[in-house]
Amino acid sequence: MATSRHLEKVLARAEDQLALAGKQRPTEVLPTYKKFLKLEEHRLRLKHQAGGGGREICARRGELVDVILKHVFAAAANTLGAATTPLALIALGGYGRGELNPFSDVDVMLLHGDGTGKVSHYIEQMAEQILYLLWDIGFKVGHSTRSIKEALAQANADMLTKTAMLESRFLAGDRVLASEFRDQFRAKCVNGLERVYAEMRMRDQATRHSKFGDSVYMQEPNLKSGCGGLRDYQNLLWMSYFKEGALTTTHLVGEDWLSESDQRRIETAYDFLLRLRTDLHYLSGRAADVLYFNLQPEIAKRLRYREKEGQRASEALMRDYYKHTRNIFRVTERITEQFASGYATNRTRSLFSFLPLRRGGEIRVGSFFIRQGQLHSERRDLFKADPVEMMRAFELAQEHDVDLSPELEDLLSRSLKQVTRTYEYAKAPREIFRTILSRKGKVGHALRLMHRVDFLGRYIPEFGQLTCLVQHEFFHRYTADEHTLLCIDKLDALVHTTDSKLITYRRLFESLEDPFVLYLALLLHDTGRAVGARPHSEASALFAQSVAKRLQLSPEQRKSLILLVDHHVTLSNTAQQRNLDDPATIVEFANIIRNQKNLQALMLLTLADGQGTSGQRWSDWKESLVWQLFHEASKYLADQKSYHEQTRIERDTLQAAVAAQLANDYADEIEAHFDFMPDNYFRAFDVAEIVKHVRLFRSFFENASANREHPLEPAIEWEAFSEFGHSIVSFSTWDRHHLLAKIAGSFSVVPLNILSADIFPRGDHTSFAMFRVCDMKERAVAEKRDRDLAEDTVRCALETETFEFAPLLEQARRSIQRRRLHELEFPTGIAIDNKAHPVYTLIQIETPDRVGLLYDLLTALEHEGVNICLSRISTQKGAAIDTFYVNDANTRGKITDSNRIAGLQRRLRAVILSGAAR
Repeated sequence: MATSRHLEKVLARAEDQLALAGKQRPTEVLPTYKKFLKLEEHRLRLKHQAGGGGREICARRGELVDVILKHVFAAAANTLGAATTPLALIALGGYGRGELNPFSDVDVMLLHGDGTGKVSHYIEQMAEQILYLLWDIGFKVGHSTRSIKEALAQANADMLTKTAMLESRFLAGDRVLASEFRDQFRAKCVNGLERVYAEMRMRDQATRHSKFGDSVYMQEPNLKSGCGGLRDYQNLLWMSYFKEGALTTTHLVGEDWLSESDQRRIETAYDFLLRLRTDLHYLSGRAADVLYFNLQPEIAKRLRYREKEGQRASEALMRDYYKHTRNIFRVTERITEQFASGYATNRTRSLFSFLPLRRGGEIRVGSFFIRQGQLHSERRDLFKADPVEMMRAFELAQEHDVDLSPELEDLLSRSLKQVTRTYEYAKAPREIFRTILSRKGKVGHALRLMHRVDFLGRYIPEFGQLTCLVQHEFFHRYTADEHTLLCIDKLDALVHTTDSKLITYRRLFESLEDPFVLYLALLLHDTGRAVGARPHSEASALFAQSVAKRLQLSPEQRKSLILLVDHHVTLSNTAQQRNLDDPATIVEFANIIRNQKNLQALMLLTLADGQGTSGQRWSDWKESLVWQLFHEASKYLADQKSYHEQTRIERDTLQAAVAAQLANDYADEIEAHFDFMPDNYFRAFDVAEIVKHVRLFRSFFENASANREHPLEPAIEWEAFSEFGHSIVSFSTWDRHHLLAKIAGSFSVVPLNILSADIFPRGDHTSFAMFRVCDMKERAVAEKRDRDLAEDTVRCALETETFEFAPLLEQARRSIQRRRLHELEFPTGIAIDNKAHPVYTLIQIETPDRVGLLYDLLTALEHEGVNICLSRISTQKGAAIDTFYVNDANTRGKITDSNRIAGLQRRLRAVILSGAAR
C-alpha cells in the first residue's frame, strides 16, 4: 500500500536523523526534531498540492506525528531510566482515528498503571519531558495523565471525553496496559450504555446544527461542525461503534442501512471535506474550520478549479461542497432517524435494538401507507407504472404532515427520469402541484421534500438551476435554493405566529383568498440569479412567464405572478432609498403595483424575502419605512382624487394648528418658520413635530443671544424610539458649509450608525437637520456618554473651521472589532440618475460600510458644489446603500452636465477607495 511505503520512508529518515536524539539532552535535540518535522511537513504539503486525497494526507500526517512521539517517548524513558510503573502513550480523538489536518491538535493520554490514585514523581517527569518537547517542537497538544480507573470515570462523566477515548490508539510504552484499558473501556463505558450515548449524540448533533445555521447551504460554512460536515460523518461512526465496535461504514452497507452507492458517496464526500480543510489550514496558517467568503476564490484556485461557462471557480468549488455535504447530511440524517424510530426490518432492530421503538398502526392512503410518521410505497414499480403518483406522494405527505420514508425517498430519486417535458405540461400533476401550493402554512414542508430528492428542480427546472448556487451578495447567508425555501418557510410561519410584530402580516395573509400565486412567486423570485442577470428580477420575470404558461395560469394570475416576481424588491428599495414624503414617489410606486390585492401580496413577499435573507436585513427601522410606503400607496389606490387633495400643502391651516398648541408669544417665530421653510419640510412633518421644531429654534436663538462665548452652538434634541430601533436627533443651527458632513462625522466618532440624514435650510440663514441613528446593535441610543460625545464633537466641529475628524475616526475604527467586509467580493456601485425625480438628481451608492464613510461622502459632495437636500442611508450587514437627493449648490437645478457627472463619480470612488485602504 502507498501509505505503508510512505511510512517506511519516514521511518528510515527518522532512524537516520532522530536515532541519536534519544541519547542527547532535551535542550540539544530540539533543533533536530524541528528540522525533521519541517522537512517532512514540506513533503506532505507538496503531496497535497499535487492532488493528494484528504484522507491520504491526514493519515500520513498522523503517521509522521506517530514517529516523532515514539521517538520522544523513547528518549524520555532513556533519560529517566527504567519505568517504576506500567506506562503507555495513547492517541485520542481525531489523532487516535489517524486523521490530522496540518494544524489540528494532537490529543494524547499518558496512561499509567499506578492504582494508588497518586501520580509518582517518575510519571510527572515523563509527562514533562514529553509535553515540553512537543510544545517546543511546535505542536498544539491536548493532554492528560490518568490511571485506567480515572480514565474510565472521566469517560462516563463526560460524553466528549468518552467519544475521544473510543478512538484511542496505542502509540508507545506498555502495550499490555493499553490493551487492558481498551477491554475495560468496552466493558464499563460502552456495554449497557448504548442507548444513553446514542441519545446524547443525537441531542448534540441537533444543537450543533442549530448553532451553525441549521442548513447545508450556508455561504460561509463550517467544514467541521456545520450540517453535512465532518462531524456528522464521524457522529454516525461513533453511534454505530457502540453496537458493532467498528469505526467504519462498511458494516452498515446493506438493504436496511447503506446502499453501496450511498457508501461511495459519503466516503467520497468525507475525503473531499478533509482535503478542503487541509487547504484551509495551509492558507490560514492555523487551525480553521470556517470557509469565509473572501477565502473561497483563493482556495478554489489552489485546488485547481477553473472558470467554466461563465461560472466562477469559487462557485464551482462551493457547488462541489454543497453536493458532498448534502450527501453526508441526507444519509446520516436518514440513518439517525432509523436509529431513533426503529421502524425498519428485524435486521435493523437487531443492529440497533438499544434504541426506542415507536409504536403505532398503519394508515392506508391510495397506493401508499403511513407508518410511524412516514409515508411508504406499497410497490417498487409504482412510479414506473404511474408517474403521477410521484406528485401524489408529496401531496399526501403534506396533507398528513409526515415525512417520506428512506425507501420512498430512494425510489423517488431513482424515478426522476419519469419527469419528462410531457410530465411538466400534464394536467394531473399540474393540478396536484397547484393544490400543494394553495395550502397556507404547509407549502414549505412539501417543497423541501421535493427538493430533497431533486424532484422540485426536475418539475420546475427554472428553480432547479438555483440548486447550490452561491449568491455573491453581502447580505445573503444561504445558497439561492435554500434562501428561496427559507422564504417560503417564513411565509408558512405567519399562519400560527403569535409574535406581536407579525400579527399585522398574519391578518394580511389570512385575508388572501388564494395563496397559490404568492407561493409560486416566492418560488421563482430569484430564478434570474441562475443566469447571472443584473438586475436578476427581470430575468426571473421571464422565467415566471414560462412557468405560468406550463401551469396554465389564468390571465389575471399570470399578470399578478409576473408583477410580483419582477418587482419583488421594489417595495423595500423604494421605501429605503426614495423620499416617502414626496407624493410623486407614492404615485409612481402605486401605478406599478396597480391594485390593493397586489400590494398586500407584495408586502407579504417582501417580509418573507427579508426574513429569509438574514436577520440583519429586516430591522425595525427598515420595516417602519416599508409600512409607511404601504399605507400611503393604499390611500392612493383607494381614492386617487382624495389622495392628491390630502397631499396639497395648506400652509395656513397647518400654521393655525401649530399656533393653537403654542403660547401667544410664539406668533412671530411661527410666522418666520412657515415663511422660510421649504415645501418638502411641511410634507415631511405633522403638527406635533413642527411644534417641537419651533421650540427647538427658540432654544437656539436664545442661546445665540445669551451665550457670547459660544454664539454658534446648535440646539440639539434627542428622542428615542425603542420599538423602531433608532433615535431621532434634531439640530437647529446657523447654515454653514459642510454642516451635514460635520454632524455625520460626529456620530461616526462615537460610533453610531446613521439611518437617514435630512436637512431643511430656512430662508433666514438657519437650518434644521434631522438624523435617525442607532447603536452598533441596531438599537435606540440609550447611553448618555454616547449622546454627550456626539454633541461635544458637533459643537467643536461647528465652531472650528480647521477641526480634524481623521484622528477621531481612526480611534473609533480601532474601538470596534468586526470583520472588514470590503475583503469580500462586493464591488462598489455609483449611479447618478436624472430621470427618477422631477426636481432632484439622485446619487445612489452601494459600497462596503466603514466608520466615517458617510462623513467622507458628504464632504466630497459638498466640495464638488453639490447641495444635499435629502438622503436615505441604509446599512445592511456591513454594506452601505445610500441615496442622496441633490442639486447644484449655485443654480439649485439638476446636475446634468456629463463631464461633471463623470467627475463626481471619480471623486466619490476615490474617496471610497482611499478610506478602504486605511
